Amino acid sequence: FRPLSATEDPTTLASTIRNLDAQSLSRLLTLRPDLANPIPKDLAEVSSRAGTHASINAAISSLDHWRLSLLTALAAQGDLSLTELAEALCQGWPTKPEAIQADIADGISDLLDMVLVLEDSGRLHVIQIVTTHLSGYPAGLAPVSVMPMEPDKVTERLTEAGPKARSVLERLVWSPTGHVPNARRTVTPATATTPVETALAHQLLRPLDDDTVILPREVSLALRGNRLFAKQPSPTPPPWPEPRQTNLVNRAGLGTALEAVSAMSALLEAVERHNCAVLANGGLAKRDARIVLSRVASGDDGWVYLALAVAGGLIGADGRSWLPTPLADRWRADSLWGQWVSLRNAWRHISQLPGHLDNTLDASAPATARAWRRLVHRELRSAEPSTPIETEVVANRIRWRQPGTTVDDSLVEAVLDECRALGMVALDARTDLVDARTCADMPERTKEVILQSDLTAVAPGPLTPDTAADLALLADRESTGIAGVRRFNRSSLRRALDAGWTGERVRQWWAEHSLGDVPQSLLVLLDDVVRDHGRVSVAAAGALLEVDDPAAVEAILRSPLTTDVGLRRIGPQVLVAQAEPDQVLAGLRQLGMSPVARDAYGDVFSAPPPPRAKVDLPASSAPQTDPEELAASLLDNKGRGFSDRRQLIAQLHQAQQDGTWMHIERVVDDGTSVRQTVRIMAVAAGAVRCVIRGGGGVVIVPVSRITSCQTS
Repeated sequence: FRPLSATEDPTTLASTIRNLDAQSLSRLLTLRPDLANPIPKDLAEVSSRAGTHASINAAISSLDHWRLSLLTALAAQGDLSLTELAEALCQGWPTKPEAIQADIADGISDLLDMVLVLEDSGRLHVIQIVTTHLSGYPAGLAPVSVMPMEPDKVTERLTEAGPKARSVLERLVWSPTGHVPNARRTVTPATATTPVETALAHQLLRPLDDDTVILPREVSLALRGNRLFAKQPSPTPPPWPEPRQTNLVNRAGLGTALEAVSAMSALLEAVERHNCAVLANGGLAKRDARIVLSRVASGDDGWVYLALAVAGGLIGADGRSWLPTPLADRWRADSLWGQWVSLRNAWRHISQLPGHLDNTLDASAPATARAWRRLVHRELRSAEPSTPIETEVVANRIRWRQPGTTVDDSLVEAVLDECRALGMVALDARTDLVDARTCADMPERTKEVILQSDLTAVAPGPLTPDTAADLALLADRESTGIAGVRRFNRSSLRRALDAGWTGERVRQWWAEHSLGDVPQSLLVLLDDVVRDHGRVSVAAAGALLEVDDPAAVEAILRSPLTTDVGLRRIGPQVLVAQAEPDQVLAGLRQLGMSPVARDAYGDVFSAPPPPRAKVDLPASSAPQTDPEELAASLLDNKGRGFSDRRQLIAQLHQAQQDGTWMHIERVVDDGTSVRQTVRIMAVAAGAVRCVIRGGGGVVIVPVSRITSCQTS
């Protein structure tokens, strides 16, 4: 440990953050949101978090390919100026440094704003902790050799070693280390018998340990042609192809969007009509899913609509079955455009992995499931309308924006298939529906249908919500689509009569909504159904009362209980009630009677345990912090935060001299604070060595991470 110096330190992470103005500090908190959540107390805590491994890793993960390449180049080459960095990136490539100077300046500006790179006397250098999160050898280059060879000498020795040794060296050009048994062997050009020994003899390879060799930096650069990277970094993502005919693509996309709305309507109707069982894992039985989707869509598109319904809250599991939700009723009454926008919003929240949609529905899914859809949607929004959409181009653009992410082309293709099902991609091109907020081309809804003699009804276009609801009650769906076909039959008309419709009302509805005369075959079918309807009646009853004493029957019927629970006589000593058994039992006890409860088989059963209400735990959510407000607040406390640092160091020195225990609070790597009791062993340049009480061992803690200390 080197003793602390009273002289001013060079540019450091802490000094850089301390000297930021309000605008720069706000941008830092915006680019690195983990520094703002949870809300820091002062700039010292911001500085401590900014130097943690968790924060550095998050910041590097947010860089695109260009900025990550600039960071890697600086880490590989050491301190450089902007001009030197431009020359290093253009070495071995036809691009002139002047052509990318502006792009380099923009990229470096972002790295400086994120405090991943610091500037001192016009030269740029990467913070030491940042290099630990890059590859072991940035840009695949070994550290600078202690005694580097001159370029001419490298060329000469490569020639002397011959092509076989060169082929071995070329395997290590982009990854400088390799495994070689007995790497420290003594060998000369005369005694070398293998290509590896030849390279070692000419010092083109150097032993790193007993089993590892490393390719010297100067040799690697000579074999690369002085290139830093295998491919020249691009300051922009891969370009999109030229757009196509806009009107044709948008019309095709609008047609698909209307088909999606119609398919969702068919799905909700099918879920409502069919008893879809809930599986133990919360999913939908496959057999039920196939039945429901048989009239919705063919192939994998049906599973897309099922996932959309769950993600949009249009269907949900209620006890033992899946049912439409109240939100589905509001969705049916919405405009066509509002219905489609709801589907687009729901698509971004599907929890299942693209290409793996199945009957699990709301079961747990990988955290990246929604991320893939957001990534593809962001790329589609960056394209011009009618731009051809190719899987490879989209995947390469994602790779450019997130170089640390492994991009699977099949996942990207699966997401694009979902976009095609919704109309955001049509004719393999991007439509305006990707980010449109309004759509003037949506067709008008109609109230009229075409009634045909084969007992079918054809909708010539989108129906109004009321007309669609009535037609869904009167007829069964036979096909999906805007011009959907429905068939009237005995069961569908009986369904309408059971819902309270009369034969006259059905005839009137046909007359009002038919584009032509009502076919005679429909009227004959309706008369047959009306004639048979109601010959047998069934009444609902909540409880059955069997009374032994006829006088007690009369007393019960004369009491107010008759009105309260809806009692009526169905036999000499048998009554039925509309209320539940427990309510009837309570009423009879109030009359002074002693009734007993029986189950459905007539056996007496004991009272159930008292019910308990379900308590929903409050969901915890991280507070949303405004970077500008937080920056202003931190700067107001700037003097207090950093003046305490000198007092803190003085307290640490005093504790070291006295040998007393201290309570310290410090920020650990994940950004959280911990409180420990320690004994200070040494205070040195920016860090303290201390022993943690209770067998915690000896640790080295940066002073910048200590937020407070107090004598024990």
